[in-house]
Amino acid sequence: MEVIYCQDKDHTGNPLNLFCLDKECQNKGLICSFCLLNCHQEHVNNVFPLKTIVQNLNKANNPKNQQELYNKGNQIFEKHHKIKQTFRQNLIRIKEILNKLEKEIEKQIKVLDLEAGLFVGDAFEKSISVLNKQKLQKEQIEQAIEKIEPLLKTCDGQIWILRESEINQSAQKLIKIAEVIERESKYWLEKCLLDLNRLYETCQNPIKKQVKILTSQNRYQLTYEQWNLKETDAISFRSKKKHDIWLSGVGLYEITTRSGITTSHLRFKYLKVQMSIGLALINCIFSKKVIYEDTFDVLPNIDYCNHIGKMCFNKAIKIEFDQPYTIALKPNQSCLSYYGANGKLETEEFQFSEPSFTQEFSDNSTTINQRRVIPHFYYEE
Repeated sequence: MEVIYCQDKDHTGNPLNLFCLDKECQNKGLICSFCLLNCHQEHVNNVFPLKTIVQNLNKANNPKNQQELYNKGNQIFEKHHKIKQTFRQNLIRIKEILNKLEKEIEKQIKVLDLEAGLFVGDAFEKSISVLNKQKLQKEQIEQAIEKIEPLLKTCDGQIWILRESEINQSAQKLIKIAEVIERESKYWLEKCLLDLNRLYETCQNPIKKQVKILTSQNRYQLTYEQWNLKETDAISFRSKKKHDIWLSGVGLYEITTRSGITTSHLRFKYLKVQMSIGLALINCIFSKKVIYEDTFDVLPNIDYCNHIGKMCFNKAIKIEFDQPYTIALKPNQSCLSYYGANGKLETEEFQFSEPSFTQEFSDNSTTINQRRVIPHFYYEE
């Protein structure tokens, strides 16, 4: 490589043979030894000889590493394409919902305006005047009666005009309906704006945000062996964090078959996982309270530490502060598991409790609820 010299007038004749790799440095890049002394002393450990960098790159430049980089690059591009595709789809849905919402609110306000018109000016007298005319079209009659319909009362084949107290009651009802529409639309639209602003801020600085997977405290002090696991195991919990967190997986006690073969020698679809809002175990996959469902493959390459393996969800689940959730796990075959003993109902991050059962589960006498399979959670802040 041909030698390049520093262009700084005070560094004339000094070769640019060093490279600053410090991410926060405003002068990062190719530098000389004088540049190092003047601007890079605080992060000298991130400055390397250019020759060393090139040598290391040449060592890494082999077919195997190139293929790995190629595969990783394709994975990244696929992920980026999926992000854009999902964003566009959600944006279309948001626009459709906003259009529907706008039309529905306009429709409701129009109805309220028609009814409220009876209490303003001479709308009632005008409608009566129209109906007393000799010659009327069908549309004129319908419109006139439609305008005063809120003041009409029918019962058992009889019809009469509302009394003053009933008219006041009707007026109060209109006011309350308008208040509800205003309150609900204001609350939800402001919440959407706040969430969208948060998303915008996150997208502005995605690289600065360090995604770190945290492991919650193990709520069990001891582990025992040979516990038979054949039915649904569930636990309810609340986050004690003052902010929302993202649950990305669970710690799972080691599983063995009845014959003693561990999961390190066995592959089978072991767990169906269900996350739901509330303290009840729900046996309905279409329930709006169910926020996540999946089936785990217990693969031979799971690493167990102290009989605990890590099971990652396909997507992180948002956990709100002090909101109750229930997680349920069900194996597809009878097996044995290590399980926790002397368990805590509260740790530094979470508060745990026994879940209740919906009617579907209550009718199933074989369902058990040991809540001992999950010792801890993995989450992001």
